[in-house]
Amino acid sequence: MHPPSHALLHTAMLTLQLAVADLTSAQAWHRLLDVAARHRGRGANDVLLIARQRSDATELATHDQWRARGAHVRRGERGLLLLRPLDDTGDAFDVVRVFDIAQTDAVPSPQRPSYDLVRVVAALAGLAGEAGLTVRLRQGLNTAVRADGDRLDLAADLPLSAAAGLLVGQMALPMLPTGPARSVQASGVARVVARRFGLQPVDAPVPQPRHWAAPPDRTASDLLVDTTAVVIRTADAVTARLERALARSAAPGVIPAQRRSAAHTPTRRQPAPTTDSGPALDQGNRAALYAVNAAAAAFYATKLPTSRTAAAYLRSRGISAAADPDSSWQLGVAPAGGDVLLQHLRSLGFVDQVMLAAGLVTAGHMHGRGIYDVFRDRLVFPIHAPDGQIAGFTGRDLSERSRAKFYNTPETTIFHKGELLYGLAPQLREKGTPTRFLVVEGPTDTIAAHLAYSASAAAGVRTVVVAPGGTAFTSAQFALLAAAADRDTSLVMSFDVDQAGVKALERAYPLAMSWPHGRVLGTGPKGFKDIAELLAARGPDSTLLDLLAAERPLALLAVERALAKAFPDGFHADWPEARVRAYRTVAPYLLDAVRHGDVDLLLQSVASQLRVAPHEVSQGVIQHFEDVPTSGAPGRRTAGPGPTSAPRSTGAA
Repeated sequence: MHPPSHALLHTAMLTLQLAVADLTSAQAWHRLLDVAARHRGRGANDVLLIARQRSDATELATHDQWRARGAHVRRGERGLLLLRPLDDTGDAFDVVRVFDIAQTDAVPSPQRPSYDLVRVVAALAGLAGEAGLTVRLRQGLNTAVRADGDRLDLAADLPLSAAAGLLVGQMALPMLPTGPARSVQASGVARVVARRFGLQPVDAPVPQPRHWAAPPDRTASDLLVDTTAVVIRTADAVTARLERALARSAAPGVIPAQRRSAAHTPTRRQPAPTTDSGPALDQGNRAALYAVNAAAAAFYATKLPTSRTAAAYLRSRGISAAADPDSSWQLGVAPAGGDVLLQHLRSLGFVDQVMLAAGLVTAGHMHGRGIYDVFRDRLVFPIHAPDGQIAGFTGRDLSERSRAKFYNTPETTIFHKGELLYGLAPQLREKGTPTRFLVVEGPTDTIAAHLAYSASAAAGVRTVVVAPGGTAFTSAQFALLAAAADRDTSLVMSFDVDQAGVKALERAYPLAMSWPHGRVLGTGPKGFKDIAELLAARGPDSTLLDLLAAERPLALLAVERALAKAFPDGFHADWPEARVRAYRTVAPYLLDAVRHGDVDLLLQSVASQLRVAPHEVSQGVIQHFEDVPTSGAPGRRTAGPGPTSAPRSTGAA
């Protein structure tokens, strides 16, 4: 076997370190267990690396293995790095690159047949009986499961599928080593097996190795890897037993033990989930808020054609096309008068209470009026809820007298600006999953970028442009994009080049790098303040070319900015302390590049910026990790993947 490339080995070991560091939340732990359920027979290292690099992978093979099966890996696909022991000691590793079936032209393998729930539960009941475990359904239990020696009581109101998952966990306990991790491991086994047999997944608690008693030579990282290995090994054993039991029950003339009682296990229908809306208005009043917003948008739209100030502003930003009455943007103008909208909506039959609740008018004292319009002398951009209804507005000052250039609808029952994205719903009405999402800073940039990128739609590249709308990019907004994407949809971040835009990008960076689908990129209008200014100066075709040419992996843009901030007077390679600071700055971004397959690009970019060789950067970062207490150096290990305190990227060095 050829010795592994040092760069690949460092990358694989860094990925493994990062995968272990991920296991601090229930979401990450559950994701790991679900990967283990799909990839039966793989060890802990494989499962950790798959979960970190491509958690949705279903079938993996090397390039040569796919070719032997008559399939070909598509050009440009980045594979997953897995570790293979060089010998039987487990002290040294080789690196192998594998590809998921989705990265090839292979026909998907037949799906495993779905299991009949009653047969699975009957087989589990039979295995429990063979193990001497007495299972009873009990009413009024304070917990879902209560174990007392060989007797197991399950809450009678559990769904049958959930009860079966808990039974798996109790059956796994005798197979597990004693110790503080035993119950956590049992829950992990139950979740893996439940996933494999179509049962309701068990809510497995996160391992907490820092609270476990352990030998002094064992780190928290070692314990996490050990726990993962025990869960996988035990889940495979339970899976094999259950499969044999199901095979026996399928044989003619064989009736599995306790099948009759399991098939007739009483269950209680679960109540439908409810959402606690607190003091929110009921559905009827929510509909009234949407209706009054729609009426306001229609009123504002009638004022747009006669506003020379609005026309001049749109022209200066290169987005005059958005004023077309047939445009989905629904732009409008709020008149300068204090109660023009108020009087119009009253004439349509809307009561003041609904207008106040929608944030269209406010109570106070202005020119002797008790209630007056919120938006006055502003270009108005409607902001839509995910279902396409207008939830609120943002307005750009046209008078040039207001201290606030943009002003949003205040928080209402239907308008929470941190949970909405400007431009998302109108663009998603078009058919097809977006090829990419482009996140910009404001509504004018949204329209400008949409006009520029629409030229690429004919080539099958569909870009949906959105803006947070006056707030930092939030996890709720991120979730809206992730839900509308598929596995190949890219996320592109672009913010203004001023100081506010730099800070906005730094705040958004950690969230953006957690994108679970395609690539994460950054772009920007070089030489211009924002995209709208670029569009006004150069037109849509040149704007598109400029933005595409400026696209780079987001980690590269972030690390360049971080190094520039760390060395405002320039980097001096001859100063040891400067090298230490540089590698400490680069380390978290390199970890992000590992996950997204941009390690080589990042190393080359950093090396160019520091004027050193790429391998010096790689070795320097590895040395940085080695300076942290470890259980083994990269490429060699006694137990566990090595350093566990690698810094997570925060977007600012």
